[in-house]
Amino acid sequence: MLIRSASGLRGIAKDHFTPELIDKYISAFINTQNIKSCVIGRDGRPSGKQIALWVIDSLHKKGVNVDNCGLATTPTMQIMTEKENYDGGIVITASHNPSEYNGLKFLQNDGTFLSPEQCEELFKAVDQNISVENSESLGVVSDYSTANKEHIHKVLSAKCIDVESVIQKKFTVVIDTVNGAGSYILPTLCEQLGCKVITINCKGDGNFTRIPEPLAENLQSLEKKVLEVGADIGFATDPDGDRLSIVSNNGTAIGEEYSLVLAVKNFMNFQSSMVVTNLSTSMMLDSIANKTIRTKIGEAHVVQKMNELNISIGGEGNGGVILKEAHLGRDSLVAISMILSLLSTSGKSITEEIAEIPKYLMIKDKIRINKNIDFDSLETIFDCDEINKLDGIKFSWPDKWIHIRKSNTEPIIRIFAEASTQLEVDELINTLKNYLK
Repeated sequence: MLIRSASGLRGIAKDHFTPELIDKYISAFINTQNIKSCVIGRDGRPSGKQIALWVIDSLHKKGVNVDNCGLATTPTMQIMTEKENYDGGIVITASHNPSEYNGLKFLQNDGTFLSPEQCEELFKAVDQNISVENSESLGVVSDYSTANKEHIHKVLSAKCIDVESVIQKKFTVVIDTVNGAGSYILPTLCEQLGCKVITINCKGDGNFTRIPEPLAENLQSLEKKVLEVGADIGFATDPDGDRLSIVSNNGTAIGEEYSLVLAVKNFMNFQSSMVVTNLSTSMMLDSIANKTIRTKIGEAHVVQKMNELNISIGGEGNGGVILKEAHLGRDSLVAISMILSLLSTSGKSITEEIAEIPKYLMIKDKIRINKNIDFDSLETIFDCDEINKLDGIKFSWPDKWIHIRKSNTEPIIRIFAEASTQLEVDELINTLKNYLK
């Protein structure tokens, strides 16, 4: 089944993607976004090259000029798309899905993803078979070879990254990009920051030698390599390079929730600021930021609020760091640079930095459902200090919370809970599950 959501389109490549299907979505994108020039890129999946050819062919025949960046991270493509010579961009990726999947992420001309409303408009155009006729004047297709260089330059120009301090530290880093889009750009970034770089899973061939989502439990090889070479830190990304997870200098995967917290801690060394994040991001952030503004789950919602309130830093607890000065999108290059900047200016190891942050235990769970759930009916489950119904329902106390929301892509409800102890987290989740039996 094709999955359509605010993140675009994705499905199993060999079962769902054909030139005809690609043409329908390209026509809808051209029609709804008035596309005359477009930039595209892809992650490392084996199906990516063929799908890219179909995308280029469709745009070319419809008179759209296309610049092809080849293997490129999603944040690289966001930075390219916001350049004034493009009306939009397309990233060929299925994010953290297994390698047999692929998909299309659509970008508007400011480099941000289409809003949920714009996605619905695009999908409606597909369903109504709104087509764009082939043009008598074919579009010009060009290879674009400097995207990685431009991305790195923009990141390292950010005021909250002390490049010289990082270079002087000569960090040893290990990078694991799961053979995805970050395979070349991340090592290059770290080399420009004066690091000794050791890589694993950085061939860019889409051979996912670990589970692609960079959760702590999927990073055993990176943990082992960090210890083996005595590295200062290990970095892991998902296949399209917008999310970052960390392995500490003692060889422990600390979880993706720390990426945003540490990046914000670095940012606060340069500028006091509020931070925008989603409802399910860790309370650790509240101990670092002046004030935390919470939104619905999803990068688009975080970006919208950052723009609305003119806030410079934000992100999500899944390892997504958004620095407005660089661009309005989650970016593993931004996250790496900010974290190395933090370590260089503090003189502390990553383990020592983590020890200074209040520790909480977070559990991410899910329940399969066969019927619609009335979230209003759940209000009486917990006696809490605050109930938030912005996105599902969230119950909060000063030192713990539980958030329940429907998945946009599966017949499940997702459960996020955080507290100081395992017992407290288990009590929250078990109370909810017992109520829903």
